[in-house]
Amino acid sequence: MPHVVRIQSRICVGGPALHSILLSEGLSSGAGSRYETTLVGGALEPGEHSLSEFALERGVQVHELSHMRRAVHPGRDAAALASLVRLLKRLKPDIVHTHTAKAGALGRTAARLAGVPTIVHTFHGHTFDGYFSSPATRAFVQVERGLSRFTDCVVAISEAQRFDLVERYRVAPAHRVRMVPLGLELDRFRACASDRDELRAELGLPSTAKLVVFAGRLVPIKRPDVLLSAFERVLKAMPEAHLLIAGDGEATYRRGLEQLAREVSGTHIHFLGLRRDLPRLFGASDVFALSSDNEGTPVAVIEALAAGLPVAATDVGGVSDILAPHTGRVVPGRDAQALALALIELLRSGRRLSDQDRDDVVRKFSHRRLIKDVTDIYDELMSGRGFRARVSLSRSEAVSC
Repeated sequence: MPHVVRIQSRICVGGPALHSILLSEGLSSGAGSRYETTLVGGALEPGEHSLSEFALERGVQVHELSHMRRAVHPGRDAAALASLVRLLKRLKPDIVHTHTAKAGALGRTAARLAGVPTIVHTFHGHTFDGYFSSPATRAFVQVERGLSRFTDCVVAISEAQRFDLVERYRVAPAHRVRMVPLGLELDRFRACASDRDELRAELGLPSTAKLVVFAGRLVPIKRPDVLLSAFERVLKAMPEAHLLIAGDGEATYRRGLEQLAREVSGTHIHFLGLRRDLPRLFGASDVFALSSDNEGTPVAVIEALAAGLPVAATDVGGVSDILAPHTGRVVPGRDAQALALALIELLRSGRRLSDQDRDDVVRKFSHRRLIKDVTDIYDELMSGRGFRARVSLSRSEAVSC
């Protein structure tokens, strides 16, 4: 049975790690797959919460590399690279599939050094917008271009991201970039029932309260400060509104947000911490809000739509590929006024998504569809129809991966 080593920067709460765990579970002999997967992850950062326990519940063992950390650190990165090379030489996988930036850089380099025959990388977002200065961004683009030269297939998770990789930043040629949407377990969100009164009573809120909900990591790139500024404007128009913030982050940053929230709204913003009952939370809320500067395809937006919740979101990553006029509103990034107007409009309408709309979201972003799509890519590469086997062909003749 062909062996895949999947390398993920960190197995922490968030879309990329969840995606990797579900793929690792689905591509196992126990699930009837023709492939076997080993999952490797780096060390968590302060304020992050591990998904390793969830992975174990799904029968997925995570091999942690303590030296692989988010920040660039030459000594630590060199140690992580050496560890990866040793691991790959021992496991002798047929395919290395990396996910996210740090794992993509170290994992693909290690795979090349270890002589792994097939290399795949998934961009769950990219670091070319909103993260670094212009010189640093240009350097990262050059690094990604270099890595793509020995990557057999580059996977984008939305059409917008595929455009960025092929046209805007020219990271990889079109014939080597495949678009594969995220795949998630959405059945529990689709099945959730509204429990409006119980949640409001639990939070000490009146039954008439209108709830805006945010779920995600509390980190600068998510721009919770913009959301707080937008919500200040919402409150002026709708005093019955409350904002629920589900998620956690580094302690100092969170304390700063809590102080800002007190200045903005007094008692109308609620920090709930990490929640394990998002279907219930979404089912009882009125609108989901996303204020990020950069995303791949935001998992929480997909989950909110599956739960029937309309969404107001900044125009980043694959958001515009997901939302339609009848399911939400897309606004410019860093525009608190535009986000506030979208939230007010959706709150006043009181509409939720239809059953058909929810079914469409579940079908498009199912983990079952994801496993099939990725299996198809692996089959294509393993059969010799991939990029390396066709390297002598012209670009117009070459197949997708």
